[in-house]
Amino acid sequence: METSLFRYVWQKSRAEQIVVLLIILVSIPFNWASFDVPKRIVNDAIQGAAFRGGTTTVTVFDWTLHLPDFLGGGSFPIFDGLQVSQQGLLLALSSYFLVLVLINGGFKYVINLRKGILGERMLRRMRYDLFAQLMRFRPEDIRAAKPAEVASMIKDEVEPIGSFVGDAFIQPAFLLSQALTALVFIMMQSVWLGSIALLIVLMQAIIIPILRREQLRLGRERQIASRQLAGRIGEIVDAGPTIQGHGATSYVQSDIAGRLGTLFDIRYALYKRKFAVKFLNNLLAQITPFFFYAIGGFFALHGRLDIGQLVAVIAAYRDLPPPVKELIDWDQQRNDVMIKYEQVIAQFNPRETLELEEKDGVTSLPKKGEIRLDKLEMSDNRGQPLLLPLSLSVKRPGCIALIGPAGGGRDTLGRIIGRQSMGYDGRVLIDGRPLSSFSVESASHIIGYAGPEIEIINGRLRDNVLLPLKRHRPTIKPDRAVDQDEHRRFIEALRSGNTPLPFSADWNDYEGIGLDGAEALEAHLLTVLEMLGCSDEIYELGLDAKVIAPLPENAAERIVEARQVVTAELAKSKLGGLIETFDPERYNANATIAENLVFGAVRNGRRPAELLLDDRYARSVLQAESLEEPLAEIGARIVNTLVEIFAGVAQGQALFARYGFGGDLDLEKLNELAEALRRHDIRGPLDPTTQREVMGLALGYIEPKHRLNLLDASLQRRILRARQTFKTYLPGESAEEVEFYDPDDVIHGASVRDNLFFGRLGFGADAGEKVAEIVRTALSRAGLDAAAYRLGLDTDVGPRGRHLPLRLRLMVPLAQALIKRPDILVLDLDGFLAASSDPAGLVSRLVAYCREQTLFLLLTDTALAADISERVVFRGPAGLLPGEDEAASEAEDDAAPPADGAERIEART
Repeated sequence: METSLFRYVWQKSRAEQIVVLLIILVSIPFNWASFDVPKRIVNDAIQGAAFRGGTTTVTVFDWTLHLPDFLGGGSFPIFDGLQVSQQGLLLALSSYFLVLVLINGGFKYVINLRKGILGERMLRRMRYDLFAQLMRFRPEDIRAAKPAEVASMIKDEVEPIGSFVGDAFIQPAFLLSQALTALVFIMMQSVWLGSIALLIVLMQAIIIPILRREQLRLGRERQIASRQLAGRIGEIVDAGPTIQGHGATSYVQSDIAGRLGTLFDIRYALYKRKFAVKFLNNLLAQITPFFFYAIGGFFALHGRLDIGQLVAVIAAYRDLPPPVKELIDWDQQRNDVMIKYEQVIAQFNPRETLELEEKDGVTSLPKKGEIRLDKLEMSDNRGQPLLLPLSLSVKRPGCIALIGPAGGGRDTLGRIIGRQSMGYDGRVLIDGRPLSSFSVESASHIIGYAGPEIEIINGRLRDNVLLPLKRHRPTIKPDRAVDQDEHRRFIEALRSGNTPLPFSADWNDYEGIGLDGAEALEAHLLTVLEMLGCSDEIYELGLDAKVIAPLPENAAERIVEARQVVTAELAKSKLGGLIETFDPERYNANATIAENLVFGAVRNGRRPAELLLDDRYARSVLQAESLEEPLAEIGARIVNTLVEIFAGVAQGQALFARYGFGGDLDLEKLNELAEALRRHDIRGPLDPTTQREVMGLALGYIEPKHRLNLLDASLQRRILRARQTFKTYLPGESAEEVEFYDPDDVIHGASVRDNLFFGRLGFGADAGEKVAEIVRTALSRAGLDAAAYRLGLDTDVGPRGRHLPLRLRLMVPLAQALIKRPDILVLDLDGFLAASSDPAGLVSRLVAYCREQTLFLLLTDTALAADISERVVFRGPAGLLPGEDEAASEAEDDAAPPADGAERIEART
C-alpha cells in the first residue's frame, strides 16, 4: 500500500478534493463582504456619513459590470438600485448582512457536508484496502498476525485517519481562506492593528506546535499500548477455559491490570500536556482584543481610525482566532495521523505479498503431469530445521502417503505443497512452473489443503463447507426492478473503491467443478459427506433443527404424515412404549416439569423453564396455583442430594451429564446454594435469587432420568391444572410466543425430532437406536429425508464451530478440500481418523474417490498406507526418498536411526 498518507488521499479522491476547493474559492468574496458590511452600517447608516452634504436619500444595490482594460473597458449597468432614507439604509445594510451570513453559513454547510462524506468514503476505502491487503499476505504471515490486533487496527486505529482524510486538503485551504481574508481586511483598516494580529498568529503557529511534540510521542505510545492490550485480551479470551481450569484467573487479571496501569500513566501525562498547551493557546488568542481596544481606541480618539473601522476590525478579528486555532489543531492532527498511518501501513506491508488474481484468467492443469521438489528445505525463525533438503518427483495423478509423527517434516512438507507455507528454500514445480508463482486464485483452483488446524467461521455449516466454491464473481442480473436504495449502495461502493458485488448473490463456482447448478452441487456435497462417513451426523443435526415458519408448500402436511408413519411403525414393531406422546390430559413422565407446565414449544429460543421464571404472566400462574413453594422444596432437595452424591467425585464424570438439569452441573454453585439453604430461616421466605435458582433445578427435573423420587401423583395433578390455566389465560401479546402441542398440526419452534415423535423418548439404554431407523424410513416415505439433510447443513456452527460435535468440526477442512475437486489434494487425516470407527475403510474410500487427482495423505500409522504404492516415512525433519540405493537402505536397517533422521522409505509398484 501507499506509504504516504497525503499521496494516498490525493490519488484516491483527487476529483472530489478539487470540487470542494473550488467551492472554497467561490466563498472568499462573500466572506470578505461580510467583514466590510459592519463598517458601512456604523459609518454610513448609523453615523450618517452617506448623508453628508444635505442629501436625504442614497442609492443602494446598484450593480454595474465593469470590464477590465484588456477587454476594452467600459461599464454595463445591471440594476439601477433603490433610493432609501437613513433608516432605510440601516435596514437595507442589515438585511444585506443577514443574507451574507446565510450565504456563508450555506457555504460552510456544503463544505463540511462534502468534507464529511469524503472522509467517510475514504475511511471505507481504507478499511477495505487494508483488508484486501491482508488477503494478499503469505499464509504464514496471516497466521503470525494476532486477530485482535488486526481487527483493532482496521476498525479502531484507522478511524481517526479516516476522519482526517476529509480534512487533509480541504480543511487547511478553507481555514487559510478565512484567516487570510480576516487578516488582510484588518490590515487594510489599520496596519498597526493588523501587525499585532499577525504577530500573535505567528506566535501561536510557532510555539504551539513545538510544545505539542511531546503530545505526539505520548500519543504514539498510547496507540501501541492499546493495540498490545487488545491483542493480550484476545489471547486470554481464546484461552479462557484453560485459564479457569488451572485457577490462573487472578494471575491474568494482574497482567491486564498492569497493562491498564501503564496505559493510564501514558494518558495521564498526555492530558496534562494537552491542557497546558490548550491554556497557552487560549491565552494568546484572548490577549489580542486587549491591544485592539487599547491601541484601536487610542487611534480612534486621535482621529487616525474611525469608529466604523474599529468596529469592523473587532468583528473581523472575531473570525480570526478560530481558524488559526483549528489550523494549529489540524497540524497536530496531521502529525498524529501520519504517525498512526505509518504504523498501520507498516503492519500491512510485509516483505512479500501474493497476487490475488491471474491477469489472463485461471487455466486448468493438464490431466497428466509432474510435481517435482528440488532441494526443498525449510527452517523456523530460530534457524532450527523443519525440513531437511529433499528432492522428489511425483507423477500426476497419483497417491503418496507422507508418514511420520505430527509436527515433523511430514507436516512441513504438507504445508509447503498445500501452499500454506512459502518461506522455504528450493523449488516446488508443478508441470515445470514454480508453485510460488501461482496467484491465490490459481492456487485455490489447483490445490486443496486440509491441515490439523480447524478454522470454522461463525454461520451455517453449509456455508463453511462450500467456502472454497465462493470464488466465482457472480453476474449481476436482477430479476426485478432495482430500487433507489440498492442503486445508491451500488454507486457508493464503486466510489469508495469497494466491490459492488452483493454478498447475498450466488458465488458458487459451479462451472469450475463441472456442475450445472445448485441441485447438482447438493448431490455432490452429499456424496462427499457420505464418503467421509458424516452423512448420518448431518442427518441427526437436521432432526434436531427447529421447525420455523413459514414452511415450504405442503411441508406441514408431510411432517404430520411422517409423524403418523412413525407412530404406526412403532406400534407395529412393539416399540410404541418407548415414546410417551403429548396428551393434554396426562403428565408426560419423560418431559421436564417445565415442559409439562407450558405444554408447547417456545418460539423465541427460550427454554420453557426460562419462560416460567422470567415471564410475569407465567410466574403469576405458578403463584396462583401455589406451585412456587413445592417447586422450591423440590429444588432444595435436589441441591442437598446432589451435594451428597458428588462429594469427592471428579469433575467430568459421565454422571455429571445425567444430572445437568438443562445445563452443565456446577458443583461450586450447588455448594453455595446448599449453604444458603442451611442459613435460611424456615419461618420466612427464601430470598429471590436463591428461590429462582432452586426453582430452576426443579423445573428441569425428569423422574425416569434423575430417579430421586420427588414427584407424586398429587403434584402431577396440580401441574396439569396449572397447565390448563396457563393456556386458557395466556395474554394475546404472548400467544405468538408459545406453540401449544396439537397432534394434527406442526409444532413451530420445536425440533423436527419432536415433531415426528410428538412426545418424549424414554430413557432406556438403547431406545434411541431402536427408533432411529423407523424415523428415517418415515421421513423418506414422506419425501422429507433431503429436507433433513438441508436442515442439518443449515445448522449454526457457533463461534469457531463450538456448536458442532468434534467429528463434524474435524470433517469441515476435509470436506472443504474435497468439495472443490482440485488437481492436488493434501490431507492431514490424523485427527479425523482418531474420531472414526473405521480408519482403514476411510483411507480406502478416499484413495478410490481421488483416483483422478494427486493425493498426498499425511498419516501417522504406517499400516493405514498398506495399499498406497508410494510412501515417504519421516522421523523429525528428514525424509528418505523412494529410489535410494540399496546399500543405504540396508545400512538403515542395521543401524538405529538418528533422532532427526528418516526411516527407510518403501516404494512399491
